[in-house]
Amino acid sequence: MPKGGISVKTLSLVFASLALLVVACGEQDVPTSPVPDPEPTVAVDPGPEPEPEPEELREPLALWADGSSTEEIEGATAREEGYLPLDLGEGWTPYLFTDRPGMPNAYRRTYLSLARGEFPDDHHGDRARRDQYLELYGIMPTLGLLREHFVARSELECIENVDLQPLLDFEGFVAYSNNDRAKRDARRFDVLERQVAALVTEAGVADASELDADTLDRRDGARLRDYLRQAPDVAAIRATQERLECEGFFEGKGDHVRGAMDWATHEALAEFERRHRVYGWGYIGRETLDLLRLPVLEVEREAVLRVLTERGMHRLGVIEDGSRSLGADGEPRTYEGADGQQHPIRNMEQEIRDAIIAAFGLQTPESTLAWLQGLGEMEHEGHLVVAIPAPEVPEYYTAEMDLTVEIDRGDIWYEFPYDEEGNERAQPVQRRPRLTLFTHWNGQKIPLARYGTTVGGWRTEVVDGVTMWRYKMSEIGDRVWSRIVASPVWLPPDGTPPRGLLSRNPRRGRAGEDPYVVNYHETGPSYASAYGLVAAYHQKFQEMPDGSIRLGGDEGIRTHGSVDYMSIMRRHSHGCHRLHNHIALRLMSFVLKHRPHQREGQQQLSFRRDIELDGQNYNMAIDDGGYVFRLDTPLRVTVHEGRVRGRRHTPITASLPRFDSDVGAYVMPDGATVMVDRMGNITPFTPVPTAEEQAEAVVPELVNALLPL
Repeated sequence: MPKGGISVKTLSLVFASLALLVVACGEQDVPTSPVPDPEPTVAVDPGPEPEPEPEELREPLALWADGSSTEEIEGATAREEGYLPLDLGEGWTPYLFTDRPGMPNAYRRTYLSLARGEFPDDHHGDRARRDQYLELYGIMPTLGLLREHFVARSELECIENVDLQPLLDFEGFVAYSNNDRAKRDARRFDVLERQVAALVTEAGVADASELDADTLDRRDGARLRDYLRQAPDVAAIRATQERLECEGFFEGKGDHVRGAMDWATHEALAEFERRHRVYGWGYIGRETLDLLRLPVLEVEREAVLRVLTERGMHRLGVIEDGSRSLGADGEPRTYEGADGQQHPIRNMEQEIRDAIIAAFGLQTPESTLAWLQGLGEMEHEGHLVVAIPAPEVPEYYTAEMDLTVEIDRGDIWYEFPYDEEGNERAQPVQRRPRLTLFTHWNGQKIPLARYGTTVGGWRTEVVDGVTMWRYKMSEIGDRVWSRIVASPVWLPPDGTPPRGLLSRNPRRGRAGEDPYVVNYHETGPSYASAYGLVAAYHQKFQEMPDGSIRLGGDEGIRTHGSVDYMSIMRRHSHGCHRLHNHIALRLMSFVLKHRPHQREGQQQLSFRRDIELDGQNYNMAIDDGGYVFRLDTPLRVTVHEGRVRGRRHTPITASLPRFDSDVGAYVMPDGATVMVDRMGNITPFTPVPTAEEQAEAVVPELVNALLPL
C-alpha cells in the first residue's frame, strides 16, 4: 500500500456502516431542512481596466493647439502623425548654417549673434551697427529679440495718440526729391493752411471741405484749390512723422520739418522699412503705406508671424508661397492627383501661417505678446522644440523630389546703352527676369514657386589700368547645380576696380588709422557679400548614355543671395542670378531637404591680393571659404534666352571705352578719342573744340605773333 493511502479493509467497514444506517432510518419520517434557492449571480463590475503605464517618450514635445499646450507627444514620430515640430529657441538657424561633429560651420556663430541683435567687435558688427535691422538682409531675428521690441513698443504711451486716419484715407504716393525744396514747400503750405483756416472761420463751417471755391474771390478760390490739392499729402506726411517719432526712428537723424518729406523723414522711413522687411525706398506708398496704416502693436505681431512662418517652412520642407497658385488668366493653377482629379497648387506659406496662429493663439497683438512672454528665459544658443498640427503636404512631396529650375531672362538688350554724347539710351524692359522651381511628378511638370531675379548686362572692368565697359553675359542653355555653398566667398578677379574692394574706415581720423579698409563684406562671408548668404554654382555638364552626369567647366555664373535688395529685377548683374537673401536661403534649404547630398564642410583658402589706392597699399587675406554641400545627383537648371529687343541679336564681346565729359569723346586705354555706336562699332573721332577752347587757343598764338614786335 502506498504510503499515506487507505486500505481495502478500511473501505469495507465504512460502506457496511453506511448500509446499517440506511436500514435503521428508512422507516421513520425524519424532518429535513429546506434547501434554499440558489442566490442569483450578481455580476460585479470591476471598473475600467487599468490603462497600461504609458511608454516613456524618447523625444517629448509639448503639443500646442487652440492657444495652449496640454499634452506631450513623441517627437521622433511627430511628422508621421501629422504634427510640425517647430524650434522656438534662440539657437535656430536655417539648415545651411547647421553644424555636424567634426564639421563646424564658421558663419553659424556670427549669424546667431546678428540674429539676437548684437554687434560683434569686428567688421560684421561694424556693418550691422549701420544697418540696424537685418531681416531684410536674410538674418531672421530671434524670438527673444522680437519680444524685446514688442515689449518696448507696448510701453510707449504715445502709440495711443498716433492718428492713422490720414494714412487710411491717403491714396497717393509721396517720394523724397530734394531737401531744400521739401522745406520750402512745407513753409508755403503752413502759410496756405492759416489762410484757409481764416476762410473757414469767416464762413462758419466745420472745415475746408465745406467751402465752395466758386463762391470765393479769385485769389481765395485759388488758395482753397491749392490747399485741397496738397492737404492729403501733407496730412499723410504728418501722420507718418508722428508715428516715426513715437517709435524712435528719428533718433540720430537730426530735426525734421513737420509736413515735409525732407531727408530726415526719408531716412527714418527707410529704417522703418528695414525693420519690417519692406522692400522700399523710404517713400509713402505701396507696401510701406500698407504697413503704416496698421496699429503699432499689430505691426509687431506681423514680425513675429513672419519669423515663425519662415521657421515653419524650413522645418516642414515646403516652398509654395502662392506665386504659382494662379495662371496667367487669373484662374487657379492645378495639377492632376493620383485620384485623377484636378487639385490646386496650394499656398503652403499661408497655410503654415494660419496653423501657427491657431495653435499658439496669436490672433491679436495682446495674445501674441502674452505668448512671447510665456516662453520664459531664452538661452542664447538653446533650442525649444514644440509641436503644432501641421498642414498636410501635397501628394507630390517625396523624400527625393525630381526638381528642376528655369530662368527666363526677360527682355534683353545687346546694344551699347550710351549715345554719342555719353547719355543713356532708352532700353525699356517690360518682361523682367524670373526664376521658377518645378517638380516632376506623375508625368507632370508642376511649378512650385517663382522669384524675381537678375541677369547680366553692361558692367565696368579694368583693362590696362583703365576702366572700360563690358557686357557680362548670363549664359543660355542647360547647366546644373552640383554645389550649394553657405556663407560663400567671392574671390575678386584681376580686373576688379580697386575702389570696389575697399571701404571707408569707420575709425578714420584716429591716430594710426588708414582712410580705407579692405571690404570683406564684398568678398564674404557676410550677409552683404557679393554672393550673399548662399550660392549655387552653375556648371556645364555632359549627360552620359547611362543617364549619369559628367560635370564640366565653371563659367563663373551663380544663383545667389544679395544684400542689394532693391536692385533685384531692376538692375543688371555680372551675369549671375541674384535673389533676396531670405528667398535664396529658403530655396537652397528646400533643395537640400529633398535631394540627397553630402557635407564637404568649410573650404580652406589661402588668397592674397595687394590693393593700391591713392598711393597706399592694402593687403587682402582670405583663409576661409564657404561651407559646402554637394548634391549626389546634380540639379538641372535651364536659362532661356528671353526676348531680345533692339537691332542687335548677339552680345558685344569687346570691351568698350567710357565717355569722358571733359574731353567730349570716348577715350581708349592708349588715350585715343573715338566714337562708339549702338552696335558697338568703334571709329576714330576728333572732338570739335568749344568756342571757349578755341578762344583759349587763339590767345597764345596772338602772343607769339606779337612777341617779335
